[in-house]
Amino acid sequence: MRWRLWNTKVYLQHYLQNTTYYRLEHDAAQADNPDQRIADDLAQMTTLVLKLGLDAIQAVMTLLSFSIVLWEIGGVLSVPLWGHICHIPGYLFFGTVIVSVLVSFFIEKAGGPLINADYQQQHYDADLRASLLDLRRNSEQVAFYKGEDAEHLRFSTHLAHIARNWRKVVHYTWRANFVGTFYNQTASIILWVLLVPKIMVHALTFGAYARINAAFMQVRRSLQWFIDNYTDLAGLRSTLQRLAEFERIIQQKPIQGIVCKPTNQNTVSIHNLVLNLPSGQTLLDFGSLTFQAGERWAIYGASGSGKSTFLRSLAGLWPYGSGEVCLNSAKAMFVPQQSYVPSGSLRQALSYPLSPEQHDLHAYEEALHAANLDGYVSRLDEEQVWGNILSGGEQQRLALARVFLFQPSILFLDEATSALDETNERCLYDALLTFLPNCTIISVTHRKALQDYHQKQIVLQNGKAFF
Repeated sequence: MRWRLWNTKVYLQHYLQNTTYYRLEHDAAQADNPDQRIADDLAQMTTLVLKLGLDAIQAVMTLLSFSIVLWEIGGVLSVPLWGHICHIPGYLFFGTVIVSVLVSFFIEKAGGPLINADYQQQHYDADLRASLLDLRRNSEQVAFYKGEDAEHLRFSTHLAHIARNWRKVVHYTWRANFVGTFYNQTASIILWVLLVPKIMVHALTFGAYARINAAFMQVRRSLQWFIDNYTDLAGLRSTLQRLAEFERIIQQKPIQGIVCKPTNQNTVSIHNLVLNLPSGQTLLDFGSLTFQAGERWAIYGASGSGKSTFLRSLAGLWPYGSGEVCLNSAKAMFVPQQSYVPSGSLRQALSYPLSPEQHDLHAYEEALHAANLDGYVSRLDEEQVWGNILSGGEQQRLALARVFLFQPSILFLDEATSALDETNERCLYDALLTFLPNCTIISVTHRKALQDYHQKQIVLQNGKAFF
């Protein structure tokens, strides 16, 4: 258990480091189902390694004990070779080793494709679980669309992949088991073949045969550890292959395109910023600009003009392009259009990503009141799946309540009030100006009604930024 916990902590550390979790979902080099690799693959690897390791230790101990016995009672095989007599001591032991190696080679040939089949089976199983989780997360939208038939078709496709690949798993498992079973059933014949030289010279007695048979069986069983555990070894190798692939991807260095430099100022300085698509095509030639402390800017532009991508570049999430961004990230806060509301108590959801103990009850009540969420003050310590309880507008108001709670010096809003009516939207912007009068605010919006709350504006059009 300690080993599994240590492995899981190491993988989680790499997964959460430098926003790797974000990069895996948006970069070209993606690793499918990272949650399954961290949770299930590591658990399976730990279990199989422990089981196979203990069996291997027992096999080695048995081999060391009975190989000496088989060596001694097997005697010496004298073979005439090119006019000379060649003496082979412990030939029964060597014969048993050679036969076991040959059978291991054949079982690897017969069952080798099982490794890739197991790999694909884990992949298809994880895809089905991910689709079921998608349905849980989007149950309301699916219900509104009456998408039961479409979801059933999607699940049927996953099940068809699982069934088709499962036939391969069964086929290759049967081939590997056939070789192992055939070897076990013919073991006594192999021993008699090895004993032919003794029989020919009448050197085999019943007592000697009994001792040789007992030692041979023990040595054979210890040497066929690979054969007996082949299916488990194939599963372990496929699991290790998935983990090695995942580790290789998460340890890749991020693309160094747009340079983000820290600063102690409450200004945001942008120098020669060019945003590209992952394909290399230029999306937006922004140029250079400095957002001075306390200024409020509104960013307008058609859908697809690069507004959200511009904010991602300032947050260090979008590396594609060139230029330099100087930002005091410790005092900055980004509010996306779709807020993340973790499960647990409402106090935890409101204080995310900090600990709930960072603020007192009065601060929480004041933040909820400013966001027009007074009805939830009494439910601060209630534990729920708040992402399913709060409406889209309430989730956006909760995100702005976090702003009132944290009071950043620099605030980036990416259509953070798009789900609100105009009255609620104006109330929240009034509260922003009251709570954060000296805050630098950069808002991405489509609504011209918010222009009154901003001193300056940027229009993104035809791949250019007009200030």
